[in-house]
Amino acid sequence: MKPAAQPPAVAVCIDTRDGAGRSRLHGVAQYLRRPGWRMLLVRHTGRAAAREVVRLQPDGVIAYIADRWLLAAARAQKIPLVDTAFGELAVPMTVSLDNAAVARLAVEHFAQAGLKHVAYCGAKGRLASEQRRASLAAALGGKKLAAFADAVSEGEADLEPLLRWLRQLPQPVGVLVFDDKLGERVLAACRAAQLAVPQQVAVLGIGNDELMCEVSSPTLSSVSFPTPRLGYEAAHLLAQALARKKIREPHRQVQPTGVVARGSTDLVAVEDTLVKDAAGFIRAQAGNLIGVKHVAQSLNVARRTLDRRFAAALGRTAREELLRVRMNQARALLADPAQTIAAIARACGYGTAASFSRAFRQHTGHWPSAHRAELRHL
Repeated sequence: MKPAAQPPAVAVCIDTRDGAGRSRLHGVAQYLRRPGWRMLLVRHTGRAAAREVVRLQPDGVIAYIADRWLLAAARAQKIPLVDTAFGELAVPMTVSLDNAAVARLAVEHFAQAGLKHVAYCGAKGRLASEQRRASLAAALGGKKLAAFADAVSEGEADLEPLLRWLRQLPQPVGVLVFDDKLGERVLAACRAAQLAVPQQVAVLGIGNDELMCEVSSPTLSSVSFPTPRLGYEAAHLLAQALARKKIREPHRQVQPTGVVARGSTDLVAVEDTLVKDAAGFIRAQAGNLIGVKHVAQSLNVARRTLDRRFAAALGRTAREELLRVRMNQARALLADPAQTIAAIARACGYGTAASFSRAFRQHTGHWPSAHRAELRHL
């Protein structure tokens, strides 16, 4: 009797010291555990990681920003490698975030807050950062885009270049930042420059790393995307390569899921004080069973007047603003598997799960359960 064939072994070279790496690893594990493949964690970086891959002799490699040594090791062993980010090197197979879609969401988010000026703070020497800057410039349709991409210190002492850049921006301004870690640094720089957030500078990160967003001061708004999906799709792509299937899309993109709004962009930058007050009331009370009539009553104004002023200032009605705030909250809550649909409905100001589900589907095109399944790859 022939011995049973060993399941394929995959070397996973992903730094798990931050949320982005751990989420990617979770997605890889989700896929590989189904066929029972072996996952070999490589805890080194650089040349040491490449030497470890050579020693392990895996059937394939999944990486997070593959370097030249890792790529050379994979080529030398004639094994496929999939990168879960679009890095500097020409990796044959990649799964990355759709930066054009991120830019469109950011522009829409800033426009909904009434911000007319937008800027970008990037990471020096990162191709993905330059892609996000270019995508934001394109999404603005030719409007001038101020950008910063110098090195940013981890401490408070050496933020001076960033401080100077922030101080010269037109105000109020929305700043899209390369990722949430850098977003926290931008918020620290705003504090040092005595720039009010979000009144003068509204800051939006990318990645929705919940820990980083919540420990920031104020809490950091962020473009959310299903980070585990990057790892899951990379494992699926690797499986196709190992099965010698024809790969029609070697460079795949994962779509962002929306903006999780927190304190760093919680403003309505318009001159009309009635609209500002109404927007504040909506954000504070959206989780309760209220309608637009309650908003109008709280301000002692006719609903028709409220809608007319909203449309003039923000291009949408008060009802549309209430729905927008509730749906943003719903997306954030749906990412938490511990929250039931009924609990989310109550938290978003709906009397029943059915009425919430209908509103969510009308607004997004998907039922809440389908949206949650997409996030979790179920």
